[in-house]
Amino acid sequence: MRAAALRLRAAGIPWRLAGSAALLMRGLPVRPADIDIEVAAADAVAAAHALGLPAPARQAGGGWSSERAVGQVAGVDIDLSGGLAVTGPGGTLHAMDAPAEEHGGIPLLPIGEPLARALVAGSVPRRAKAIAALPDDPVLRSRAIAYAESRAAASAAR
Repeated sequence: MRAAALRLRAAGIPWRLAGSAALLMRGLPVRPADIDIEVAAADAVAAAHALGLPAPARQAGGGWSSERAVGQVAGVDIDLSGGLAVTGPGGTLHAMDAPAEEHGGIPLLPIGEPLARALVAGSVPRRAKAIAALPDDPVLRSRAIAYAESRAAASAAR
């Protein structure tokens, strides 16, 4: 993780840690299979280059689209998404519009963002997975749900 962070910082690329690695950074009991990194679409090629990944390729399906590149940094699997967008019955949500939450110098995706994405996409399985990943602490859980509902509502207004 640190190697990827250092490379992206050196290249001056704004990024967010997402997925289970972001949950692990928050102390939740998960075992990430890879490190999910999100960048703006305009930074996808530069980020892939900085990380030593192949050039990103457009991937789309089920309302999700991004420029993706996968590979390894320091022996760890990296999944890079550039310009991730979710479109569904709830509108359109652009990943890099989410505010970064710094944790130990690492910009994390807000904990409620996966739920916001599931709500926008109208995906029941993703919604269930996102809710299951929320913290047990009732205050943190309610903040994450409020964030997700607010973000999903804002995307619907577009």
